[in-house]
Amino acid sequence: MISFKEAMDFNYTLERPILKTLRKNIYEACGKILAEDIVCLKSLPAFDNSAMDGYALKVSDLGKKLKITSKILAGENPEGLKVLEGECIKVMTGAMLPIGTEVVVPIEESNVFDDGYLIASMGIKKGQNIRFKGEDKTLGNQIAKKGDVLTYGLIALIATQGIESIEVYDGLKIGVYSGGDEVIEPGALAAEYEIYNANAAGIISLLSSYGHQAQYLGILKDDFDSQCRAIASFDAYDVIITSGGVSVGDADFMKKSLLDCGANILYHGIKLKPGKPIMLATLKQCKVFALPGNPLSALLNLNTIVIPTLQYLRGARAFYPKTIFATLKKSLTLKNGRVNMILGKFENGEFNPYNDGKYGSGALNVIAECNSIALMGEDKSSISGQIKVLPYVMEFSDTIDEFINV
Repeated sequence: MISFKEAMDFNYTLERPILKTLRKNIYEACGKILAEDIVCLKSLPAFDNSAMDGYALKVSDLGKKLKITSKILAGENPEGLKVLEGECIKVMTGAMLPIGTEVVVPIEESNVFDDGYLIASMGIKKGQNIRFKGEDKTLGNQIAKKGDVLTYGLIALIATQGIESIEVYDGLKIGVYSGGDEVIEPGALAAEYEIYNANAAGIISLLSSYGHQAQYLGILKDDFDSQCRAIASFDAYDVIITSGGVSVGDADFMKKSLLDCGANILYHGIKLKPGKPIMLATLKQCKVFALPGNPLSALLNLNTIVIPTLQYLRGARAFYPKTIFATLKKSLTLKNGRVNMILGKFENGEFNPYNDGKYGSGALNVIAECNSIALMGEDKSSISGQIKVLPYVMEFSDTIDEFINV
């Protein structure tokens, strides 16, 4: 059995698959990983423009009565127009400013007369309410790096350059299995001794929230031969995620099945609660994450261990989970010697642990009622004060953020 940190170190040294690249229209690229650097082709802003609806004028004319000589709307060419002393030009937000503009006075700070004149407020400085050409980005500046996750904001920034399509990495090919003779699919009639397949639904949904499109491959029975038949097709995938069959019960065959099929077991068991039995194996180019069958354990393993690893494998530049700081609402006493994953609700800067961190490893209601996870280090037996918390849907950094509270 290894430590949580040792497990993540293993994961971040896995050989990345050779992913195909493809061109995607910017409207279809959100959530993908950028496979090229993008530089500024057009300064941002592209021209001096007005940040307000107002009047363009000289600073020396503030407080004076000025003649309104023209009007410029956003998208209009102000060629031939010029701001002269004793005059001003009405401009709308986003409009290109005429030559000679030193300041834009907002409409609400201007006293406009019926005769086409106005007096502008005195309390405005030179350059105020003007967005200057290139103040955000200039030609040649890098606006996106290979390995960036294409968020809506980054895509909008790329669109300002007139770029219609971009090179992205094709997604990881991920297959998901549930496991267990007792597991049946939702929609079927369950006997008293059977349970519905919550794991696959939770796993695929969580993967989807991070931009992964996983293929559900069915339920692996607690049978060595049937597991070996399924394992024979694992090499068609970059990643396989299973749940169940990894503990030490009489029907837990996953480790034996993988070994007999030629897999290399990198680790089996982490000093962790819940989720101790997790196993990582490689079979040719396929990475196999075998999660515990208990739903809460499986989903916590997925979120804290597998998801960051997938971020690394898919070519992302940033794959270290980013934490947020919170004040623990109540002190906790925990068993040390392992990392304890505590579910709770983060609200208004506070982390409120669910039932003092006491719940079963199959208690899905706990995950449904919480929104964040705190990982307490192996040496932590008493916790209070400020801690680090992982929100359910994490952001990632390209530098290590030690997300275990030590």
